Amino acid sequence: MNMVFSWSSGKDSAMALYDCLSHSHFQVKALWTTVNETNRSIPFHGVDTALLKKQADAIGIPLTITNLPDNCTNKQYEKLVRMQYKSFRKEGMEGVAFADLYLEDIRHYRNSLLQDYQLKAIYPIWKQSTLHTAKRFLANGFKAIITTVDETNLQSDWVGEHFDETFLKAIPEHVDPCGENGEFHTFVYDGPIFSKAVSFDIQEIRKKGSFHTARLTSKSKR
Repeated sequence: MNMVFSWSSGKDSAMALYDCLSHSHFQVKALWTTVNETNRSIPFHGVDTALLKKQADAIGIPLTITNLPDNCTNKQYEKLVRMQYKSFRKEGMEGVAFADLYLEDIRHYRNSLLQDYQLKAIYPIWKQSTLHTAKRFLANGFKAIITTVDETNLQSDWVGEHFDETFLKAIPEHVDPCGENGEFHTFVYDGPIFSKAVSFDIQEIRKKGSFHTARLTSKSKR
């Protein structure tokens, strides 16, 4: 099956992509990411477009970007995503893979957008234990840092720290180990799907509401 992978730049995406690439039935032809066209970064993750492209290059899969307007409404989002799905279908794609773990409403929403374009929704890590998924991510040699924290769930000083066993042991019991409810987000910079580690800089840490987000950019040459 020729497919597109919905890529967030974070750990769940990396784990789900790893599983897709390990499956001979799936041929991942492109990574697909939505980006805020104003600040040129992935919503919630704080990863800028240049670094995202560098990450995709290290993975070795072409990247497709859908630009979203600032303060994008749901109606605008759906229009742009539907246009992208139509384009994918014309290019011969048969499915789109997502890294969702257990949120039924999000799965239903994704399926409803895809159905008009005869694209199959694929969920490689669906219903897997989130603690198991987090530990499998680390056991396979992936490396990631925490880019965003919702301070109503976690201390903001975790931003910029590594996603590792120390973090998993320290998080409160109510926080999902994969941050599936938006408690935190990550950026993956190395692992078995990468040809080389991706170098990056933390430009600044911004606060918006309860969210603290590191602005990540491609590492400058010195």
